[in-house]
Amino acid sequence: MVRSSEIIKKSSKEQGKEKIDASSAFLRLSEIMQIKTSDGTAARPPLPAPGEKPATPVAPTVSNIQQEAKESRNREMETDRDAPFAVAFNDQALEKAEDLYAVAKHCMREVRAAVVRNQSPDIAPAFELVKEIVSQPELIMHSHPLTLRNEIDQGYYILQPIHTMFCALKIGLHRSYTTQQLVELGLCCLLQNIGMFLIPDHIIDKRGALTEEEISVIRKHPETGRDLLRSFQADYPWLLKSVYQHHERENGEGYPLGIKGDDITEYAKIIGLCDSYEAMTHSRPHRKAFMQFDSMRQLIESREGPFSPQLLKEFLEELTIYPIGSYVRLNNTVIGRVIATNRSQPLRPVINLIIDGKGNRLAAEEVIDLANNNVLTILDAVPEEEISH
Repeated sequence: MVRSSEIIKKSSKEQGKEKIDASSAFLRLSEIMQIKTSDGTAARPPLPAPGEKPATPVAPTVSNIQQEAKESRNREMETDRDAPFAVAFNDQALEKAEDLYAVAKHCMREVRAAVVRNQSPDIAPAFELVKEIVSQPELIMHSHPLTLRNEIDQGYYILQPIHTMFCALKIGLHRSYTTQQLVELGLCCLLQNIGMFLIPDHIIDKRGALTEEEISVIRKHPETGRDLLRSFQADYPWLLKSVYQHHERENGEGYPLGIKGDDITEYAKIIGLCDSYEAMTHSRPHRKAFMQFDSMRQLIESREGPFSPQLLKEFLEELTIYPIGSYVRLNNTVIGRVIATNRSQPLRPVINLIIDGKGNRLAAEEVIDLANNNVLTILDAVPEEEISH
């Protein structure tokens, strides 16, 4: 997604030309992680206004598409079930998460088809899907890793809202959102880019940098999305507001209104942060993806930047600068795979050592918790394609 701030534009120009200054990023991270409220606790958001409660959808959820889910797993997933993740992902829960991921893709395809046919989209299936996900919070933990394994080559604006949703729901859980709030946030995520379905294909599928004119066309999608959802204004006012504002930024450099701070609804702030992360970590026709590590650095380096420092802190605590499954090189030149994170020390995750300093796979893999090791530190991230299997 093209963003209003400098982050994405700067990323496109600098990728492959200069490395990000890790020391400044880490300094900024240390400052962010120390953010506290006046009483020393994590900040909690205000509840939605009393009148902003959604009506209960009466339409049934998406019909059974278990076969699609099975095919999706066989085609797209290469889950390493032997990896000692911090949370034990049992096969049944993982399969349930994969099924819901497939249902979400089905929902988004149906929404797109309706918009393209100039019909009002049926959002009840999406509503029911989100309710199912948030009714079992552990599914969010199972589902988010799927977003790291699925490259967006099947249609960016089908999978991107789903990935953003799982990211945002993790933040919602962190903030102790009620079930109702989680459902609202999840639905807003799924429909954030509904306006993109009316952008011409020659812009969406363009390879290479977008022109200013093309960027201008894309920047109209929040308003288009709001207009497409007008029929839901009475029952879901928070939905239209979030869709319209999800590209506004804390420092006022967003669009379409250029509002800032408390003028932006909290759902829109969360969506904007997660959407930016997803945009950087997945390739699109006009730009290649950043490594997750570098994307995190981009987000944390900005001062007086586009995102709320408190939300950014919670984002880092939930997703960490070294995502589970990523590879890192330690200061002893050994390469390992991140298998768990330490919320209070995001720079010191749990590492499964796999390759020695000479590039040879270790005969016996070893797990090191860097939070309990005063000698080893992470030197840099390692692209997955550099790991010999």
